[in-house]
Amino acid sequence: MKELNDIGDDEIRVISNREYHLVCPSDPDNSKNSPWGCVGCAAIVVAIIVGVVWLLFWHSCDDASEQESLTVTNQGASNSDEVVLHKKGYVERLDTVVGGVPLVVLTPHDAVPSLHVGADVLKSKDAVMAMQAADIRSDNGGIVGAFVVEGNLLSRGKAKTGFCAIIDGTITIGVADATPLFEKAIESGGYFFRQFPLVVGNQIVENKPRGDSLRKALAEWRGAIVVVMSRTAMSYHDFSQILVDMGVTNAIYLVGSSSAGFAVNSHGIRTNYGEPSPPLYENVNYIVWR
Repeated sequence: MKELNDIGDDEIRVISNREYHLVCPSDPDNSKNSPWGCVGCAAIVVAIIVGVVWLLFWHSCDDASEQESLTVTNQGASNSDEVVLHKKGYVERLDTVVGGVPLVVLTPHDAVPSLHVGADVLKSKDAVMAMQAADIRSDNGGIVGAFVVEGNLLSRGKAKTGFCAIIDGTITIGVADATPLFEKAIESGGYFFRQFPLVVGNQIVENKPRGDSLRKALAEWRGAIVVVMSRTAMSYHDFSQILVDMGVTNAIYLVGSSSAGFAVNSHGIRTNYGEPSPPLYENVNYIVWR
């Protein structure tokens, strides 16, 4: 280099007050340089420069490859989010014991509740849970109490003060002789049925029917709507007390005993509960999650 600043990006500067010579490998006395040795030394210098340039190029390509990999990963995360949004529903089962009484708690996830009339739902492929909802009259096979499906009033009556309203996919459980949710279910194309109340505001609700049987409830528990089933025969009072003991906020009765129902877990395995009792009434009805 003739000038101080005359240096390229791929060149190396050696600064010293001493004069250096390229020493030929064939000249151990350093007294004389062989042209072949100098050529070899020059080749080594060129190789070093080429190696440095190659390393810089490889690092640049590696960064680009890593960026591409991150982009693919991000795309994968986006697709994963879409899958979650369209994830098929399932039912989580919890086997527990409260006050010495064995219970099964079924919690639906990623599924929308509705009501259905007809036992054909027991063969449904898209439902993840179905449990018999309103009682059926033994004399004429009609539904006991008010019953609304997709805004259509199929049955009238206030024989039972407990109710379940499903409006815009949200379940509300309560106790009232008259509730505006009944009219709202009709106006909004929702669902509504009545049953015996079991728990209201963490308090037991007494019911007139006596006798022991397998019990089933639609309950509000830990901020979620669940189905609670006893595995031993119980009275209404004892079942209500167990629900309160386990921390249920509100609950109404579902048809118990050996009434048919099913639930599908996260692995797609279906468990049937109870047995259809022939002959099935035409108006047998279910609360269903799809």
